[in-house]
Amino acid sequence: MAGSIKKQRSQPSVARRVVCVSIAVVLVVAAWVGPTPEGLTVAGKMSLALMVSGIFLWVTEPIPVAISGLVMMILMPVFGVLEFNGGVWSGFISSVIFFILASFGITAALLKTKLPTKIVFALMRLTKGNARATVLAFMVSAAVLSFFISDLPCTALFAGIAVSSILKIEGCEPGSSNLGRALMIGITYASVVGGQSIPSGSAMNIMAMNVLAANTGIEISFLDWTAICLPISLVLLVVCWLSVVLVFKPEPISPATMNCIERNGQAVGKLELLDWKVLGIIGVTFALWIASNWTGWDATAIAVLALVLFFVPGLDVLTWREYTASVSWNIVLLIGCVQSLSGGIKEQGAASWLFGSTVGKLAVSGGAIVGATAALLPLLRLVIPVGPAFIAICLIPLASLSTAFGVSPVVFTVIVAVNASTTFLMGVDGNNMLSFRYGYWKMTDFFKSGVLPTAAMILLHATVLAPLVALVGY
Repeated sequence: MAGSIKKQRSQPSVARRVVCVSIAVVLVVAAWVGPTPEGLTVAGKMSLALMVSGIFLWVTEPIPVAISGLVMMILMPVFGVLEFNGGVWSGFISSVIFFILASFGITAALLKTKLPTKIVFALMRLTKGNARATVLAFMVSAAVLSFFISDLPCTALFAGIAVSSILKIEGCEPGSSNLGRALMIGITYASVVGGQSIPSGSAMNIMAMNVLAANTGIEISFLDWTAICLPISLVLLVVCWLSVVLVFKPEPISPATMNCIERNGQAVGKLELLDWKVLGIIGVTFALWIASNWTGWDATAIAVLALVLFFVPGLDVLTWREYTASVSWNIVLLIGCVQSLSGGIKEQGAASWLFGSTVGKLAVSGGAIVGATAALLPLLRLVIPVGPAFIAICLIPLASLSTAFGVSPVVFTVIVAVNASTTFLMGVDGNNMLSFRYGYWKMTDFFKSGVLPTAAMILLHATVLAPLVALVGY
């Protein structure tokens, strides 16, 4: 998930943790005793200070991110941002929390099956040993699967398959194989690009859609989001593939390797009853999501229904132990905390003031503000690597600016959601680290191959997105 904050690193020392907590405290104290900018109340200033302090703690992680989020929540009443009852606690819960809880179950069920492995081997048979086509096959597989599971397990799954199959059989050495670089970076890119395509592909999509609905009353349907975002994602996927194979030029794959992969693929065997159960439930879920355009059913409610079906007697896809083991409570609690904080920022008008003082001053027309947003948010994403915090900081003020320039807030919702889950430049993002740990690419490799996809994403958001939104009817 574009919004995960768990980094692959060793536990920091106590001294470093104390320093990080102290810096966060200093940030809050400095804001409290410092001057209040014109146009902003003291409570508004402190709402922004708490978010900045929280982001610093979530990035450096001296204490669990969920705990630092809870601390920020309970400090809001102290500084007059929100009251506990009817403010802080009520802002914590939303349908996003339930969607995320359901998505963990869908992921756990799918990863129990043979489906991901069989998809990869089936696509690789089509490549006939062509290295560039093989990279594309892995990327297409990862992108399609990320429609249904979040980017982290998708990247972990396909990176593991690539390492244990083609890279191991071919004898590709970490750090020296261009095929290894192209495959591992390509899989990482494809996982997040596929997740942009449909609402269920990323919790950040659902969170952004809910923030939009709560603040503007505009609800984006499942099919409408797909109609807007899928064309852009398809172009981005092709650009990502071209970038990694042009930058790294993968070495050829030997016939012996392809023969070995074919034997391994056949050894997986036929789909079993569990596989068909999961396929059936996911098929019904996807059909209901599509039908929600006409039925009006809530996408989160449908996801929760899928979770329930996994436990129905006779289906028994998951056990409660398997499900609870798959849930990252760190992520669940963090998103709830950020939602509460964003409610305080909105209540105090701080987000509107922030973007009005920056992006708003750059905008002279609707096209200009869309272009400025498309160009600036990928850079801002490098500073705010936590997806939920990114949405909380960016979306509400951009949505409020949109009416002044005649731009649909749906345009900014898509730009913010996509950037919250995606970065093609920063290798230390949580999702990207899942392929980095195998040692096939360096941070400079990731940045070099990410320049073209980032430029393409900016261009598409600045030029194509608004017409697509208008075409759908927003």
